[in-house]
Amino acid sequence: MAHVTMGDPLALAALYFGLQILLGLPIGFVMISTVVVWSLVSGGDASLMSERVIFASVENIIVIAIPLFIFTAKVMDHGGISARLLKFCLALVGHRPGGLAQVNIASSIIFSGTSGDATSDASGIGQVLIKMMRDEDRYPPPYAAAVTVASSSIGPIIPPSIPMLVYAFFSGASVGALFLAGIIPGLLMGAAMMALVAFQSRRRGFPTEPRMAAAAMLKATVSAIGPLLMPIILLGGIYSGVFTPTEAAAAAGTYAVLLSVLLYRMSSWSALYDALTESAKQSGMVFLLIGGGFALNYVFTVEKVTEAITGFILAMDITQLQLLLVVHCAFIFMGMFLTKAPMMYVVIPALLPGLEAAGVDLVHFGVIIVLNMMVSMITPPMGLMVFIVGGIAKIPVGPIFRESIPFMLTLYGVMFLITIFPSMVLWLPNLVK
Repeated sequence: MAHVTMGDPLALAALYFGLQILLGLPIGFVMISTVVVWSLVSGGDASLMSERVIFASVENIIVIAIPLFIFTAKVMDHGGISARLLKFCLALVGHRPGGLAQVNIASSIIFSGTSGDATSDASGIGQVLIKMMRDEDRYPPPYAAAVTVASSSIGPIIPPSIPMLVYAFFSGASVGALFLAGIIPGLLMGAAMMALVAFQSRRRGFPTEPRMAAAAMLKATVSAIGPLLMPIILLGGIYSGVFTPTEAAAAAGTYAVLLSVLLYRMSSWSALYDALTESAKQSGMVFLLIGGGFALNYVFTVEKVTEAITGFILAMDITQLQLLLVVHCAFIFMGMFLTKAPMMYVVIPALLPGLEAAGVDLVHFGVIIVLNMMVSMITPPMGLMVFIVGGIAKIPVGPIFRESIPFMLTLYGVMFLITIFPSMVLWLPNLVK
């Protein structure tokens, strides 16, 4: 092993990166400034690196789909479409044990087919459900928040999925295959959490909602048909060859605007302006992360870090399943102390060449590792989503973490299940090949 001195550019860059992370600085700026530090110490050409980052982003058309899906989610929220989906879920499962908690999970499953983002789910329709669950002391506030936090993890698994688009950018895996591969795991997550809620409700005496009359159920269903068609249009368009994934994202945004403005007449110009500005801000943060991750990956390539990781993985001489379990455990540990951004934009790109060399299916890995990172967002002590929801709903995070533990364990159970049985992930993509 080569001797590393404090003058080693990679060692200095790694030290700088670690210190900035400990100080809690935004990960996008940390990645880019780390690359600048490495470039200055090593004598590399920072302008050439910037040029490569820009051209790599422009040449990969998948990147354009990200702001379009973000915009779609914002329009769904500001245009009142989410409220229609909520009424449909209330008619569908409100009468089940733990009615509003079941509605919370069902709405996340359905809203996932239109947003692809956990934060949009938790901070939008999730906050409405927390208020409903807290009214008249139906549910303890920490439990209402815990259900919201846990169910929001479904958002990036069921298509469309912004984290899977980012993963496709770095891995080269098919966006269409990743989207299809997420459907069964996402439904399993929802079913497992609904079963948990039913068990907890009987044990803790949580209320059920009155069953809707047939006429009211029909009205709620008809009202929700428009948004319910969106995932069908997306996946149908992609796999019929009508749309590319990026064109599908544009179609989704257009469809959301048409629904909210022309059909439902629930969105004003100011609401659309708010959706555009919020989308621009969130997209800017994502692009900063992608650019930083690509630049840092360039450093890893020049310094032969990815080559060393690949050699280490191959030297382990273990089965693919054992390798995936080792990676899961490493990500679970990292998730206790890091947000998903460093794992998504730094660790995964560095691991991908080694995993591919070991024969790991990149579509299967993409789904299971995105699920791993989503569950890490409710795993203490970091649990970013718990802090976000707790802050918005003004509920202490300690009790939310305690109520989240059964959901966290349930989701990790689903994660290990689909890891051990890859066919549960790959069956749908293989079906349409």
